[in-house]
Amino acid sequence: MVLSPSRFDDARVPRPSPRYAQAPELVAFGAAVRQRRLALGLSQEALAHEAGIDRSYMSSIERGGQNVGLVLAAQIAGALDIKLAELMAAARL
Repeated sequence: MVLSPSRFDDARVPRPSPRYAQAPELVAFGAAVRQRRLALGLSQEALAHEAGIDRSYMSSIERGGQNVGLVLAAQIAGALDIKLAELMAAARL
């Protein structure tokens, strides 16, 4: 009998950053991203495409499950047409 892999075995599904998942800073950053995205009327898919990342990864970022690096944070800010410093200020970071 062959068992089908779970969806979590798929390399395309983002895994939360285990050490920092749901850290207050990540949750605040994700909320600021979501708020700006919604204010611009963008879907997660559109934002992810503009930032050059997968939509499911963007979803995980918005939920505070990913410890985003500086380069990716800048890409997201650029896709949101905002300076990274402004995005961080909106997150109160």
